[in-house]
Amino acid sequence: MKIAHSETTDWTPPRTVRGGFLRFKCLLEGQEGSPNNFSLVVVHTDVSFKSPRHRHNFDQIRITLQGSTNVGPRQNIEVGDVAYFPEGAYYGPQNQELVGQSSLAMVIQFGGASGNGYMSQRQMLAAQEALQAAGRFEDGVYRREGAAPGERKNQDAYEAIWEHHNGRPIHYPKPQLSEPVQFPGHDPDWNPVEGATGVSERLLGDFTEHDVRIATLRLESGASHTIPAIGQARLVFFTEGAGAIGADRRWAAHTAAHIEPHESVSLTAHDTSEALVLTMPGFDGAQQ
Repeated sequence: MKIAHSETTDWTPPRTVRGGFLRFKCLLEGQEGSPNNFSLVVVHTDVSFKSPRHRHNFDQIRITLQGSTNVGPRQNIEVGDVAYFPEGAYYGPQNQELVGQSSLAMVIQFGGASGNGYMSQRQMLAAQEALQAAGRFEDGVYRREGAAPGERKNQDAYEAIWEHHNGRPIHYPKPQLSEPVQFPGHDPDWNPVEGATGVSERLLGDFTEHDVRIATLRLESGASHTIPAIGQARLVFFTEGAGAIGADRRWAAHTAAHIEPHESVSLTAHDTSEALVLTMPGFDGAQQ
């Protein structure tokens, strides 16, 4: 199990391939080059941030922690809301100026059911730097200077980066959902976990043939719970509270944990706590 705390993780310099600026705290990452690769970050979205309508060839989950995060016209992710962006589904355009303030969110990006995997932050930054020698990134678009015949002059920024890194045209899988799904954060319908006093859960959804499961977990102060071992990895992100995880480690608000396949983890809440629990897709084999 790996654990990371937002409070002890430094911010990266402001950057983005879109418009405006983002800052990241990179808490957890998977294995670079594996279809099981992922990143879990806390992101500060500046009020200047903008992004054209686009889609991904990977899955994404967002939770707003402070403020409100704009993800499309008249569509904001409010504090506590969980939003799932499946691969291939369009969303946006985003314009944080419509909110009128910056926001803080937790974002998980991971390989979707198609098996395209997820390009690491290091790989993305390296490809972005290389592309800047032949063009510029502007408002979420990569604009090539002196494009060769048959080469696109203007292209979605992430598409251009992905194609440069992988050396082939990007392919978007047919989305299994036509658009992102957003779950309200203050739904009172919690279900008690059998055999665990003071522990309750909300199952938000099971997605794709790879059993991506999104749930939220609530532990009252003093409650204990064991996350049982299964054959898939899980990511846990504590949105609030404090407690002990495993034999001698702790969590606080904005702590993240990566639970390996076939690993069980015990939790004991010192304060009333809530967490997102994501069951990651499982892909057989190693490197792409």
